[in-house]
Amino acid sequence: MIDVLLASFRPDPTMLAEQIDSIRRQKGVEVNLVVREDSDGEGPAANFSALLSQSTAPYAAFSDQDDVWHEDKLLKLMEKMSELEARHGRDTPIMVFCDSRVTDVELHPLPGTFLSRQKVDVERGLSTPRLLMQNFVAGNLMLINAALREKAGAVPSAALMHDCWIAIVAAAFGRIGFVNAPLLEYRQHGGNVLGAALADSSHYGRRVREGVPAFRARMAANVAQARAFADRFGRETPACVRALARFGELGWIGRRVAIFRHGLFKHGFLRNLAMVLFA
Repeated sequence: MIDVLLASFRPDPTMLAEQIDSIRRQKGVEVNLVVREDSDGEGPAANFSALLSQSTAPYAAFSDQDDVWHEDKLLKLMEKMSELEARHGRDTPIMVFCDSRVTDVELHPLPGTFLSRQKVDVERGLSTPRLLMQNFVAGNLMLINAALREKAGAVPSAALMHDCWIAIVAAAFGRIGFVNAPLLEYRQHGGNVLGAALADSSHYGRRVREGVPAFRARMAANVAQARAFADRFGRETPACVRALARFGELGWIGRRVAIFRHGLFKHGFLRNLAMVLFA
C-alpha cells in the first residue's frame, strides 16, 4: 500500500481532476489517496507535514495538485524501492525518485526535463553536504518508505521545503535511489510555488542583479535549516550539518575552511564561485 499525499491550495478544478484521475490509474500498486486542503494559507511544507502525520502505509508519495502522473510512475519507483530494501533492509530510511517532463498548462512539452533544466550532477548531488546546499529532488518525484517517514518526523518551520528536509534526512541516515526516467508531466503556470527553473544565462543574470544581500539571505535560510536538523537529531547529526549550522558563528576564513573541509558546494562553477566570494 502506498499513501499518496496530495496537498491542495486553491486548485484549478480541471487540473486537480486530471491529477486525481492519473493517480487512480496507477498500475501494479495499491494506492490510498489522502487529500488535504490548505484553507488557512499555511504553505506547502506545513500542508505536506500534516499529511505525513496522517500517513500509516508502508510507503508514501507526495503529489502536487496540477501534475499528471504516468500510469507506471509508482510501479517503477516501487521496483527501485524493493531493490534497495532487499539490499539494506526495510528498517533503513529510503527515498527513491524519478525525473519529470516539463510542460505548459495544456501539457505541451517544454525544453528539457525537470532535472536537466537545473544542470545538476545527480550522482554527485545526492550526498548530504550537496543536498544541504542545493536540493534538486522535488517532492512530486519522491517515494519514501515508512522508516524514512518516521525518521524525518514533522517538517520543521525552518526547513526550506518538505522535500528538502526529507532528502537531507534520507542522505544522512539512509539510502537514495534514482529511476532515470520522466514519469510524470510537471505543468508550468502562474500558480507554481517554485516551478522548474531553467539554469541558463538569463537565470544567472537575474541572480547577479539580485546582488549579494539576496545571496546571503538564501545562505541564511540554508543555515537555519541545518540548525533545525542539528536540534532535531543531536549527536546523530553529521559533521557537515553541524558545520553549516555554526556558519554564522565563524569568521571569513572559518566559513571558507568549512566549505572546503565539508564539501558544502552547489552544482556548477558560477554557483560555487559565489559561495567562495560571498558566503
